[in-house]
Amino acid sequence: MDNRLWDGGGNRDMMRWPANREPLASLFDSSVGRKGGGFIPCGVCSVESGREQWAVCPHRLLALDVLNPSPQQRPLRDRVLKLAGFCEGDTVQVWSEVTLRDKYVNYRLDYVLRNGSAPPCIVEIMTASTSGGNKEKRTDMRSAFCDAVFYATGRLTERRNSPGVNTRQVWARMASQIIVKSEIANKWGGRAIWVVQDTLMSYIGAQTGLNLDKLRSASWKAGEINVISASLTSPSDFSLYSGPVHARFPGDACWTDLLRAPAIPQQEALVKKLTDETMAAHFTFQEDMP
Repeated sequence: MDNRLWDGGGNRDMMRWPANREPLASLFDSSVGRKGGGFIPCGVCSVESGREQWAVCPHRLLALDVLNPSPQQRPLRDRVLKLAGFCEGDTVQVWSEVTLRDKYVNYRLDYVLRNGSAPPCIVEIMTASTSGGNKEKRTDMRSAFCDAVFYATGRLTERRNSPGVNTRQVWARMASQIIVKSEIANKWGGRAIWVVQDTLMSYIGAQTGLNLDKLRSASWKAGEINVISASLTSPSDFSLYSGPVHARFPGDACWTDLLRAPAIPQQEALVKKLTDETMAAHFTFQEDMP
């Protein structure tokens, strides 16, 4: 999509195939293995789950360290650069996967953008990830990729299943980072921009106490958390969200609502599952006195 070699996101070791190992070795040009450091990247950039298409590689949604982005990514890239404060003709300095570490924090930043000596802008790309899958059923990513290649080359006549989408793990990881990284960038006088796929954004809005309607914003404000939601199927379709980390007044929407439950279920929903048949252990507590 962006003319970059797929890197497997956070599961790089699980998402690559040794370039000299059959049955895939003979199906790929040797240059693929050389560029991949001796491996064939399992180039799955998106998967379908139900009726939705989910990006599982951040490069599928946006890559900022390419000189000539694809037509599909150019609208999003240009919008991000404008929101970061760049104007036509400005020089955009880009660093990728920068480690920010001291005795207090230890984070990796997807991208850091800078114009000369201006405060840095942090850009984070959030997409879904895949579940581990089942090797015996060939639903792990490497097996699924292998079968997809076989299907494309006519060696398999039927499509195979891929791993499922693990959205819960992604937003749980995002919950703490979106606050910490944004507060750091704001304190520096810069800003952090979070680029999130629209399907993932909708999932977050449904599974947490975050009220996206109240955070939707036509213009962003300095010192807040800023998110741009982007679509895979409609490259020019964006939604902007902006708001404070903490609520200024009772009832105001804020990004710490990301850590809240969307609603509190009735206690009976749990109690009715607590039967003798489901009990894992039953014993009498007796404290050992020293």
